[in-house]
Amino acid sequence: MATRKRVRTARMVALTSMGMLPFVVAQSAMAQPYKPPPIKSYEGDPGRLGDPASWRTPEFNRDAGLVSIGAEYAYAGGYAGQGQNIGVVDSGVFAGHVREHGSLGTQYKVGDRFFSVTAQGGKTGPTPGWYDPAFNDSHGTHVSGTVAASRDGVGQEQPEGPAANMHGVAFNGNVYSGNTAKTDGVFYGLVPKDATVAQTLDNAHLSNVYKAVNKAKTANGKPVRIITSSWGSAPSTENYNTLEPPPGAPATFGVNAAWRYLSTPDGVADANGNTKHWLNGAMRVARSGKILQFTAGNAGVSNPTARAATPYYRPDLEGSWYTTSGINPTTGRTFNADGSVLVPGQQEFNQCGVAKWSCVTAPSRSINSTWVEVVNGVPQARYRSASGTSMAGPHSAAALSLIMQRFPYMTNTQALHTMFTTGRQNNTVSDAQGNHVPNPTRGQIVQLPDKRNGWHTVSLREAMKGPGQLLGPVDINTRGYSDVWSNDISDVAAQARKQEDAAEAAEWKATKAARGWTHGLPANASEKDKFGYAVGTRREKARDARAYTGSLSKRGNGTLFLAGNETWQGTSAVLDGKLSVVGSHASSINVRGGTLGGSGTVAGDVNVADGALQPGVSAEEAEQAANERVVVGKVLNVGGDVRIGRGGRLAVTISGGDHTSVRATGGLALGGKLDLDVNGTLTPGAKLTIISGKAVRGAFHGLPQGSIVKADGHRFKVSYDNNGVTLTVIR
Repeated sequence: MATRKRVRTARMVALTSMGMLPFVVAQSAMAQPYKPPPIKSYEGDPGRLGDPASWRTPEFNRDAGLVSIGAEYAYAGGYAGQGQNIGVVDSGVFAGHVREHGSLGTQYKVGDRFFSVTAQGGKTGPTPGWYDPAFNDSHGTHVSGTVAASRDGVGQEQPEGPAANMHGVAFNGNVYSGNTAKTDGVFYGLVPKDATVAQTLDNAHLSNVYKAVNKAKTANGKPVRIITSSWGSAPSTENYNTLEPPPGAPATFGVNAAWRYLSTPDGVADANGNTKHWLNGAMRVARSGKILQFTAGNAGVSNPTARAATPYYRPDLEGSWYTTSGINPTTGRTFNADGSVLVPGQQEFNQCGVAKWSCVTAPSRSINSTWVEVVNGVPQARYRSASGTSMAGPHSAAALSLIMQRFPYMTNTQALHTMFTTGRQNNTVSDAQGNHVPNPTRGQIVQLPDKRNGWHTVSLREAMKGPGQLLGPVDINTRGYSDVWSNDISDVAAQARKQEDAAEAAEWKATKAARGWTHGLPANASEKDKFGYAVGTRREKARDARAYTGSLSKRGNGTLFLAGNETWQGTSAVLDGKLSVVGSHASSINVRGGTLGGSGTVAGDVNVADGALQPGVSAEEAEQAANERVVVGKVLNVGGDVRIGRGGRLAVTISGGDHTSVRATGGLALGGKLDLDVNGTLTPGAKLTIISGKAVRGAFHGLPQGSIVKADGHRFKVSYDNNGVTLTVIR
């Protein structure tokens, strides 16, 4: 007779009835539940957990962008940026907006949530992140307010205009500010000969600003995970409508020309004589794993600025660098009956172009935020409305910080991809000639990025429910948290990219043949050819390494519930903890440690080499998941074969006259253990089919046909007849 091993559902601690907060499985005495700190707001704030509409106060609505990105759904789930550290590199933050920088305690002070990062380099001495009227403008103050200005309930108008108190996207987040030591009018590209000192960057200083913000010693000891940049102006010497200069245009036109200038190696002089180049410092920070956001620019051209297009030229940075184009939230925006946004708006300013795979859109028109006005020589706190992709960038960056907070177990790249794949489609797309035309799928969740909109507009409503797609193999370590992904998750973009990459590969092959590059560059190659060959080679290497099928590897303690219609095509794996399918899953699952459970459907095969197959969802699991998509269930359906190897086991719960089971359409191959957890009173003679399929090969370890198994004071006779495994209750 086999030795019985009891399998109990781990006790879990729920944190909310919203179904949005991850919870921890208490798998040891040391386990602690995850719970975001309470949202800090003003006394009497009507905002309530579980009620998105309650957060749409006049203060909320003064930033027309918040409703367009569905920010109220993050707040209703308990996420307002508590404990998140967001970096801002811009023209300083005015320290005089003390209330907007505070946590709404009894004392407001500088350094409560907004922090200065001091950097120096080149000809620029130590420069704090605070606004200095000697060399800064209000741009950085406006950007930082959109990121994290406090939700304080103050409603008065300001003295000189209609704009009034507002709050930022992550209004409980922490901001770490680095100062460009310039205004927004400084040029980020080739500097014209007639440029003023104020328009000319100190490259060495700016390079160090990114390093300093990245390495900032934060008040809570947690790292800065994202740095957003909206600073600077495009010089008139550059145009981003094409990659290379069109016939008759200056040699500086085209994104390629602009990026060649920006990416000059350190130690080599660029066209302005600089031997230190700020973009290299920013790229080093991105390679450390931080997410960098650069805005797309305001010229209304077909591509973003060269700095924003960096992942096109350096594909290794795709997972840590993205750009934000704009939408006009008053053009084409429509609403659902409950007041939430349906169509976010219409794309404006620079399009995503060559950066479409690393580009989103966000609100950019008439955005009200914090400002600084110099009155009689004294800077004063004010509010102003401004437009441009500079306003879009902080919306997307702060939204990403809320996604990082919502999924504390995700890597930075996984959180970024969650934002990408849950975007809501804008009002227009481009036709074959590049003109904007009505989008037939506007308002729907994005499927593929396009050259006008990229991944379309960030939607916190959708992102709070998990990723919308897998952009290749995803190795997720839940790190002791349990959570529910309730979006329908596909890999359609990865499949589409395979075709796009094949076309690019064919074009590159033809280019190499036409230019005599098949065996490398000739010794006398021009600088332009060297650049083209280097970019083409990097992109070829990225294509060769890219996987075009989505798959999921579940690691770490905790349960991940998949509650949607999962249609990715790759085989997934359970390595630790538990994966519970409560929706539908199109492909096969291999269990190589941990547990596969649930009451949904797995269309492919289930192979249990090591670990457990534990069908069903218990009442305790459903209650602790606190998600309407996770309900009590007894049967896990499998559309293919079920194989339980020698290192695996089937874990079944029997409670009175009810029991959990697996129903397979394919065959059964058994060789592992059978674990029973029995509760309640059983009726002698009752037959319980615990797993069924077309045919049964093998038997559970130590349990041949007709053997007796004991569990919790009960005895069962095991049978492998009738295309399944039956337990008959005996006295």
